[in-house]
Amino acid sequence: MRLRLFPTTQAPGEARRLMADTLADQVDAESLADLRTVISELVSISVSHGATAPIDLRIELIGDEIEGVVDDHGPGTRAIRRARDRSDDTLVLRIIDGMADEWDITQNGVRFRLPMHQTH
Repeated sequence: MRLRLFPTTQAPGEARRLMADTLADQVDAESLADLRTVISELVSISVSHGATAPIDLRIELIGDEIEGVVDDHGPGTRAIRRARDRSDDTLVLRIIDGMADEWDITQNGVRFRLPMHQTH
């Protein structure tokens, strides 16, 4: 699944809605809630840090995991990197750390893996 969102204040809600509409029949409710939360937080960071280019979201279901990338082409990704490098105890980092099996900052954005809680 690929989405492109314009960096507006409506982008986090639009991302949550599109995730639910597209993946509801493929992912259990708890996993979908986790995915929507992580995506919403990452898109919000992008918007709040001044993203001007469209925000690209890529989600793939692989086995019992959800792999995703949020790429805002710079601002939000840099903010997450700075917070992580400083070991800031920000809410976004705590959310991602608590929900993702693994996550990293790459040249293509913030990449993450979430476990699926049960098969659908």
